[in-house]
Amino acid sequence: MNNKIKYTPQGFSYVDVTLDECLNWGGFGICDGCNNIHENLKLIYILHDTYCENCFNDWLERAKKYPKEDIEEDLIIQNQFHLDWYKLHGVINNE
Repeated sequence: MNNKIKYTPQGFSYVDVTLDECLNWGGFGICDGCNNIHENLKLIYILHDTYCENCFNDWLERAKKYPKEDIEEDLIIQNQFHLDWYKLHGVINNE
């Protein structure tokens, strides 16, 4: 497993990324929550979004209320595709 990938308490994966990393994959370093540019963001597979620290923490609070069945379904999909998705963004290596 790649050590850059982190997980929320529900099991959703994310990677801390810099503005330079965002620019490298064609992003703009804009948080999909607050629409502001940030130097550091969280790239979240299950949302296909990047969030700043504040928006990420807000999402973590909302995610506590997700139905267990929805989380389980999302994690099945995540476990099939998230590594390839992060590799395509260039934020993890082919390991």
